[in-house]
Amino acid sequence: MVTTPTLGRTRRHWGESIVAKIAQWSPPVDTRRRHAWIIAALMALGTFMYYVDQTPLANLAPFSSSFFAGVHDVHRTFFLIPMIYAALLFRVRGSLITSLAFLCVVIPRALLFSPYSDPLARPFLFVTASTLLSLLIATQMNRYEKEKRAHAELSAAYRKLTTYHQRLIESQEQLIQAEKLASLGQLAATIVHEVNNPLSGVLVYHQFLTERIADASISREETLTYLSKMQRELLRSTKLIQNLLDFARQSPTTLTEVNINDVVNRAFELVAYLAKKQQVQAVRELAPSLPVLIGDSDQLQQVCTNLILNAIQAMPEGGILTLRTSVANDSHLKIEVADTGCGISKENMFKLFTPFFSTRREVKGVGLGLSVSYGIVQRHNGRIEVRSKEGEGSTFTVYLPLHHEEHETGEGT
Repeated sequence: MVTTPTLGRTRRHWGESIVAKIAQWSPPVDTRRRHAWIIAALMALGTFMYYVDQTPLANLAPFSSSFFAGVHDVHRTFFLIPMIYAALLFRVRGSLITSLAFLCVVIPRALLFSPYSDPLARPFLFVTASTLLSLLIATQMNRYEKEKRAHAELSAAYRKLTTYHQRLIESQEQLIQAEKLASLGQLAATIVHEVNNPLSGVLVYHQFLTERIADASISREETLTYLSKMQRELLRSTKLIQNLLDFARQSPTTLTEVNINDVVNRAFELVAYLAKKQQVQAVRELAPSLPVLIGDSDQLQQVCTNLILNAIQAMPEGGILTLRTSVANDSHLKIEVADTGCGISKENMFKLFTPFFSTRREVKGVGLGLSVSYGIVQRHNGRIEVRSKEGEGSTFTVYLPLHHEEHETGEGT
């Protein structure tokens, strides 16, 4: 059971190698006329051998030998030489012309000299078999040449596609950075307000401590409590600023173990103040104990940030923003960003991931958010799905495979 398929493949490869070697024989165009004359000469020689026993030459040596006066099926076999020759050189056209010539040669003898009751049966059978054989050879040669041309065209197209893909990856990184800078302008204002609040609190605690220490009216425990509160607020501000710097920096793709819940949380922290400012209620339904994902944490954070920003901007009068994470089909992690905003029209659904397309002209940006996000998700071998209804809201769902195969993305660690 194991050796039979192997033997079949060996025979097929052996046969195909013979066809390939024969098909490679194609004489120059300027010599084909000479080969046509050779084929014509062979046909003429076959015709002479076929009819010589019915001419005065039949009594002369060597034409009186048993070879020339023998069975005419042997004589007809000689015509296979020019027919196969023509099929190899001129393909189907040569095969048909020589077959027609062969038919014209055998019919007169069958009608004039055949001793059989049905004189045309044997010649027709022989001509038909010879024609089918030469046509089979010609069509096989044509098939091989077509496959060879198709393979060459496919190889050329693949090389072009590879070159285009490589260029698209040097340009994709530029688009990612451009969208980061555009989003950074929107995030900067929210971060300023978000950082200003804890810093104001720290300043108040500092002034209060200064006054109490000067009056010597504060205990050691109270001092440590206020210092702890100041430290907490400063750490919160530092974390926000660090997230903003991480989001803005330009870095190569780096595949590491990623906790997708941490990515979603960091993305939301960047826009939390904007959501609060627009009276958007955020609901986070993040599944605990999710499997570790292999991917680029910074780029996945950019995807989440872009989707959350779009959701918030779709709810200028307030609404509910829902962030969900879960496992889908035991092979993908799922991130859902849902809003109760204005929704997306049917005509715009087909343009969502087009570069520089935006449905909100009043929002500053370059219209690359969804396009860049789409490219990042694709490079992680994932996909983005969109469900939306005008006036009711939209849901963007990102599916990311748990097992990231590096060679499919074309990018290294």
